[in-house]
Amino acid sequence: MRSILPILIIIPIVLGLLTGAHAQQKTRIRFEGAKSMKNLNINGQKIIRYIGNVRFQHENTRIVCDSAYHNPNDNWFDAFGNVSIQQGSTRITGQTLHFDGKTSVGKITGKEVKLIDDETTLTTQTLYFNSKTNVAYYTTPGEITSKESKLTSQRGYFNRSSNLLSFAGNVVMLDPDGTIYTDSLSYNTKNELAYFFGPTHIFNEDNFAYCEKGWYNKKIEQTNLQQNAYILSQENKIFGNNIFYDKSIKFAHAIGNVVLVDTLNRAYIYGQKANFWQETEQAEVTENPYLMLIDNSDSLFLKANYFKVITQKHENSTDSSYRVLKALGNVAFYRHDVQGFCDSMIYNTRDSAIDMYVDPILWNDVNQMTADHITIHSKNNKINQMDFNGNAFITSFEQDKFYNQIKGKTITAFFSNGKAEKIDVNGNGQAVYFIRDGNTLTLANRSESARISIMVKDNKASRVTFHEKPSSNLYPIEKVELEDVMLKGFKWLEAKRPANRYSVIPKDFKEQPEERGNKKQREILSSKNK
Repeated sequence: MRSILPILIIIPIVLGLLTGAHAQQKTRIRFEGAKSMKNLNINGQKIIRYIGNVRFQHENTRIVCDSAYHNPNDNWFDAFGNVSIQQGSTRITGQTLHFDGKTSVGKITGKEVKLIDDETTLTTQTLYFNSKTNVAYYTTPGEITSKESKLTSQRGYFNRSSNLLSFAGNVVMLDPDGTIYTDSLSYNTKNELAYFFGPTHIFNEDNFAYCEKGWYNKKIEQTNLQQNAYILSQENKIFGNNIFYDKSIKFAHAIGNVVLVDTLNRAYIYGQKANFWQETEQAEVTENPYLMLIDNSDSLFLKANYFKVITQKHENSTDSSYRVLKALGNVAFYRHDVQGFCDSMIYNTRDSAIDMYVDPILWNDVNQMTADHITIHSKNNKINQMDFNGNAFITSFEQDKFYNQIKGKTITAFFSNGKAEKIDVNGNGQAVYFIRDGNTLTLANRSESARISIMVKDNKASRVTFHEKPSSNLYPIEKVELEDVMLKGFKWLEAKRPANRYSVIPKDFKEQPEERGNKKQREILSSKNK
């Protein structure tokens, strides 16, 4: 499963957005100069009006404006027109400013309020700041831009004392690595840890990720998506209650209702825990895992104790690859035309071959098939051959206590349209089959030969050919003894046969988990493509 991992968000460092870089003691506002001044008495207060190139100083902060009303007794002023606040490398501009020297609180407004610090700029219409507590916030839509990134939000809050930046309301962050849309976002500049809350959509060139809660640690390059989380790429999808990714080692871990979707091969793997290694494109799924391979005519449903998916490159092409699925422990599967049970199984998407190991059992229509090792070959999503190696045994129920049986060292069964049409037996071949007169069972035939070929029609032997030193015994059905028509190693294992898909998977499972952010995703992509 390639490229299913989330993008890593880069939060711009906006420490310089606070107008007070250091905690301030209560000091008086110092008037530095203006072109003209006038003493006023407004509502019993002594107010001085300054006009033209007005300049104030408060601690290490310098304020310039076109005009101002200053109350020196109460230590506040209102500034108007081309307001500029300068502190070190940080500069704030706007149209109006109210600043209270007693509380060190200021409010600057304007059609375009700008806060500029080195290569970072905040643009909004209303900005509050407290140079004493090192807090600043805006309550009108704002945009923060740096050299490579841009963040917009309805509200923003900065606290230099706690190293915390918070943004809320339609937060959008654009970065070379991708774009994030979320309801709210907070970032600690000291430990470089970001949290996002509410429906969150993350885009880059290859992936889309969604969650409703999560965090990202920039320092150690780890991210975590929580609550209805999923990641989409062109070829794959991953769902889980909690998806964790470590970029430094390119490793992902998902827990809780995990679903891995291979869209190219239409494969779904379900479980409660999954690990994914991006570099080698390997995955493992544990805790009640099961798999579904979708086919328009017949889908495969499979369960095991453990799944592992391995991606391998084709020998003659480094650009194309195929998947190998390993299912281990109590493997059972169901498909309309074939069912199976074994201890371990390997499925290869390159040739659609299925290998079954350790006491494997296969059922096809009326036939039960066992061997030490079974291989199923498919073509155009239909079985065209089965290989049974070591202690091969094929059985079908005939009537009452009688069973048709074929046994040999190896057996190869050839299929047409999903039904057996020829069976080749090699090595110590033995066969028991029954002969009817109309609907009445009349004879039992027990035969032996090193090589046997059996033509099959309507799941019955239509012609049997013995190639080497054949021997045969016919028994009238009314005189046959059971041991005469029971080959050594015979077992009837119908009780283990999966009866339907729900013998393998839960009845109430969701084949396709809900993509809760899908509507918003389409809206965003539509607007981006315009």
